[in-house]
Amino acid sequence: MDVDPVARTLVRAWEILEPLKIPMAVVGGICLAAWNHPRFTQDVDLLLALPDTEKGTVVAKFLDGGFFLKQDQQRSWIPLGGMDLLQLFYEPPESFMDFRLDLLAAKSDYHLGILQRRVPVKLPIVEREIAVVSCEDMLILKLLAGRIIDRADAATLLRKNRKRLDEEYLLKWIKAHGLQSQLAEIWDEAFPGEQPPNVEAGE
Repeated sequence: MDVDPVARTLVRAWEILEPLKIPMAVVGGICLAAWNHPRFTQDVDLLLALPDTEKGTVVAKFLDGGFFLKQDQQRSWIPLGGMDLLQLFYEPPESFMDFRLDLLAAKSDYHLGILQRRVPVKLPIVEREIAVVSCEDMLILKLLAGRIIDRADAATLLRKNRKRLDEEYLLKWIKAHGLQSQLAEIWDEAFPGEQPPNVEAGE
């Protein structure tokens, strides 16, 4: 069995959520491995189609299942650009460390749509099938996040997955989110000297 503590945290969270039949997908650093860009990460990010009326039930399930809140935390969700965020923590057996789980409740039409396009995969660190967000959506989320590391990840995703991308879908949401200049920057990083595709084609 995989002893990686991040993998254990992900699997435990998945086991808690799966019986609830909530649409969910892995985002963040772990998801990159599904799209040919494995990168070290110490937390788990899950996007959920979680109505406000079910948030209390889900948090209670996690607390009963071994996750916990930090002492200065309350069971309140923080608005975060089309999503609501709640951070939980988990100490996998024999790890002697806490690992963070970010639950991201989708609110916007875009983020809810991401879950309709989620892709079942078997990641190297997890010995079971889970769902991840699509490569196109991972690119868009990275550009929305906007940190230096996120843009570097986006450029790598472009390089390693260019032939498989749904360009029409990608460009549609790049334009909808006003990310044209960000796409041009990472396109130049991924493919120096090459012009990016016409965003108007994504309408």
